Amino acid sequence: MKFTQIKYFINKINSKKEESSVLKFTSKAAFFSITLGTFALIISLSILDGFEDMLTESTTKFTSDISIVNIKNGFVTRDSVDLTGIDNIKKITEVVEKPVIMRKKKDIDGFVLKGINRNSDLELFDYNYPFSSDSSKEIVVSEIIQKKYNLNIDDELVLYAVEYNQKSSPKTKISKFKIVGTYSTGLGEYDKSIIFSPLVTSKNFFDIPEEYSTRLEISVLEKSKINETTNIVAELIPFPFMVKNVFDYQRSALIWIQVQKEPVPLVLGIISIVATLNVVTMLLIMIVEKTKQIGILKILGMSSKDVSKIFISIGVMLTAKAAMTGALLAFVLSFLQQEYSIIGLDSSIYYLDKVPITINPIHYIIVVSNAILISLIVVSIPAIISSKFNPLRILRFS
Repeated sequence: MKFTQIKYFINKINSKKEESSVLKFTSKAAFFSITLGTFALIISLSILDGFEDMLTESTTKFTSDISIVNIKNGFVTRDSVDLTGIDNIKKITEVVEKPVIMRKKKDIDGFVLKGINRNSDLELFDYNYPFSSDSSKEIVVSEIIQKKYNLNIDDELVLYAVEYNQKSSPKTKISKFKIVGTYSTGLGEYDKSIIFSPLVTSKNFFDIPEEYSTRLEISVLEKSKINETTNIVAELIPFPFMVKNVFDYQRSALIWIQVQKEPVPLVLGIISIVATLNVVTMLLIMIVEKTKQIGILKILGMSSKDVSKIFISIGVMLTAKAAMTGALLAFVLSFLQQEYSIIGLDSSIYYLDKVPITINPIHYIIVVSNAILISLIVVSIPAIISSKFNPLRILRFS
């Protein structure tokens, strides 16, 4: 039988006007369950990818792609490591990170003061040069710190640097710093603890010689080769220097995300099967209601194979429409979340202050295709049942 003829009979059997209330309800339930399952799966995958991308991106803003530290005395110089010949390295910058105590009136708290070069490529700031000079006593605080302590631009904060070693008593250095800007990454772990100042100012404040820094930060050209470049750098640098990359700083969170991703194929299959079982129920009810029409079609010469094709087509079309509807809803919500951050989070618990979403076309293709493929297999059962009917017996008792 030609496709156009089968399509005609599909439209007749699947006519909404002749459906009973029970069949209409099961059809809507099947459509809703597949839509909801597809929507939930795509959103879950998008959020997991979003967390991974956002953690990597935000951490890079603070630590660069690769970092070199000295595990023995805490200091490193450009001359102490030779990284010439590594093609993927874009730039090497010096930073100074040390703990400080902040006092403003009655408020006292501990932070990390990070000294950066004015020409650094930090994406935290909306402007290229947050400081007036390389040695100005100026700082940039996060919006969280600003709100917590009711700070304003041009306010002055008193910072204490406490140096301690076993051969002498602790030494305290005090200085005033002027607030010249704010930043926000959404990563509560960093936003609550880090204050920025010019590199030279930080070295002077902590009495660090000009040629020294606490860390060298390396920017790479190709982000996909960060791990490969890290391994190359690790082989070239001598002890006591150690190399870490952006993934190491958020390893626990990234491992958690990977653990969540592992059962996704199993969950994907189970949800799709459960959803398509509703389609099977709908088709069985349809077969019972359309028994007379099936008998007439077989008496008129329609083969059992063509009868099966009709019901398989009805089930697969319903699944495809529902899956694409769920995918469309997931895309709309993902787009709104990306643009307007309509769903927020507690950054102290979830690392970020909003639900991150990554729109990956592969997720949509896999989930929708998987739903259609499983429905093609599952709906074959009622389709085969319908093809086994004896037309003479059907018409005798109808």
